[in-house]
Amino acid sequence: MRVRDLAIETLLFRFHQQSRYSVAALLGAVEVDPHLIDLRVLVRSEIPDNLIREELKSGNVAIAYSVMSTQLERVEHEARHLRDVFGDQIVLMAGGPHASTRPMDLVDMGFDIVVVGEGERVFPEILRRLTTGKSVDGIAGVVTADTKIIPKPRNLPRVNLDEYPPFAIGRNIVGPIEVTRGCPFKCKFCSTPFLTGGVVRHRSIERTRFWLQQAVERRGFKRAWFLSPNALSYGGHGRRAKPEKLKELLERTSTIDGLDELYFGSFPSEVRPEFVTYEILRMMREYVANTTLQIGLQSGSDRVLEICNRHHTVDDGINAARIALDTGFIPHIDMIFGLPGETPADREKSIRICEELIDMGAKIHAHVFMPLPGSDFASMPPGELDTETRRRLGDLSRRGFVTGSWGNQERIARHLATLRHRKT
Repeated sequence: MRVRDLAIETLLFRFHQQSRYSVAALLGAVEVDPHLIDLRVLVRSEIPDNLIREELKSGNVAIAYSVMSTQLERVEHEARHLRDVFGDQIVLMAGGPHASTRPMDLVDMGFDIVVVGEGERVFPEILRRLTTGKSVDGIAGVVTADTKIIPKPRNLPRVNLDEYPPFAIGRNIVGPIEVTRGCPFKCKFCSTPFLTGGVVRHRSIERTRFWLQQAVERRGFKRAWFLSPNALSYGGHGRRAKPEKLKELLERTSTIDGLDELYFGSFPSEVRPEFVTYEILRMMREYVANTTLQIGLQSGSDRVLEICNRHHTVDDGINAARIALDTGFIPHIDMIFGLPGETPADREKSIRICEELIDMGAKIHAHVFMPLPGSDFASMPPGELDTETRRRLGDLSRRGFVTGSWGNQERIARHLATLRHRKT
């Protein structure tokens, strides 16, 4: 392995908007590690060749990426360029969802070190070894070109969120506070079950409040967002709401001196429709600043929802939207078109449900199915809109009722479908 003899002096982290939350959490873990105080860390949205050359004058350089499957084309282009230009002068590292689901894709692109699983524990350990010129062999979750057995995320140690900061406050690389990680529902279009093993963990109210206070005092936070795959699952095992824990979380964090606004259940988080009740939303309305509620319905066909293993019905979604409207929230409804098993009749149902929800006062966020690596649907054909659906969504979009980037998602979906032909 070519990185054994390199003692790195500088870490360049490639920042991209899509992976900004992961970057913040990873660098937060680095920031609190006393062994890495002297490591020079630069975070850049672009890493030009002249910057790398300049840093190489002072010592060896590692370049890190957090990679989502939807970013793979760009990352591959950049990694191959860096390897062509700098050869073995640099150490290329990758983590993130795609690294956990298909690590050998990244090894084949030229990455030296690929992290499978959660990075807060592994990333600082890798850096500790690299800064002293030691091998990363034997670190659980690390994949290199020499790896014979690829680890699965579910078999690796799980991170206790309370042991790590949610962001790098010292470097002012901040974002939403992740309060929940994992989901027990095994929706077949989602890779989260593969990545987390279906285990739900929460950041405690005490630590959430601590980091919010730090953000207010040290970085002048006036508003904060909570990050969760299902915001209303906070405090429990993920299959039902715990209203008393939700209330305690919101009550204790919304009263922090200097914090003016708290956002919960809105983008970038969402809620499952069957968790929505009048009791919970009326309680939320007392504490949160958001006027929107992100609700994952996904299809207007009960048959398709059952195929996807969603564990809720279309009526649950309509009822959630109605409750949201009645309690002062504008529901933003996620819908996915082109899901496996969807027929023209099912697609028509989804369009009609969108129109019904819009008439009620909701907004729609439309997606096209993408076969994400690690999901049960990873080997299914990519989603594609027919002409009539594209026309109707376009019309609703022009009228301001629907948002989405379905054209770009169709392109990404086609690219993801080609990954199944690569070795894993």
